[in-house]
Amino acid sequence: MNDVVVNPQQQPKGGLFRTIRTVAWGLLGIRGHKPYAHDAPPLSPLKLLITALAFMLVFVLALVSVAIYISRH
Repeated sequence: MNDVVVNPQQQPKGGLFRTIRTVAWGLLGIRGHKPYAHDAPPLSPLKLLITALAFMLVFVLALVSVAIYISRH
């Protein structure tokens, strides 16, 4: 078993693209072939939360826009 030890004083680091990719795959319910412990520790929980909320806002706005468009036609 591969245990990853994260130093609590070490700042999580991960690029914006990696955070967006992780959130996008998480919203789809698909996990890559890498173990979760390999992907999760370097990402900041605050970045993940903000990115997930932004994705959900865009998703809801897209659904509302489609519903308004369909109801007018």
